[in-house]
Amino acid sequence: MSETDHIVKDLILSRKAQFNLVELYKSLKYWFEVNGYVFFEKEYEDVIKDGKKSVTIKWEGSKKINDYSKLILSVSLKIKDYEIVETKKEKLVDCSLKVGIDGDLESDYEEKWEDRPIWKFLRAVSDRFFTEKKRNMLENMIKDDAYDIFNKTKSFLNLYKFK
Repeated sequence: MSETDHIVKDLILSRKAQFNLVELYKSLKYWFEVNGYVFFEKEYEDVIKDGKKSVTIKWEGSKKINDYSKLILSVSLKIKDYEIVETKKEKLVDCSLKVGIDGDLESDYEEKWEDRPIWKFLRAVSDRFFTEKKRNMLENMIKDDAYDIFNKTKSFLNLYKFK
């Protein structure tokens, strides 16, 4: 079984804001494509409760570094009690937004080192003593990517603050 380490956990941005949801969606999806992640939507849930609309969107992007390591970024958007506000130029969503970002490092995702107990032991020794520099480099990559998408989302929401 592959081993997943949580490198960035619960990086959260909460804000009451007005913004273009379609543009946010497109810009985040574009970020995944530009940075070489395979993007897919794990969940899209639209709920109407007591006349209030809420949406939950969960995305996951994975990026294979080599035959052994893979970076995984998870982004969840929770949009509560939203209303559509029409301006002269576009339709905006007025809501409470919560964006959560997690970054994981998955080792041996092809499970090549799981056949025999000795191989599993050698993998653990190799991870601990011989490939520590490479592992630190990969951990820094996933941290950089998680904070990059976090900052891009924050910047996007701040642009709409001044409209």
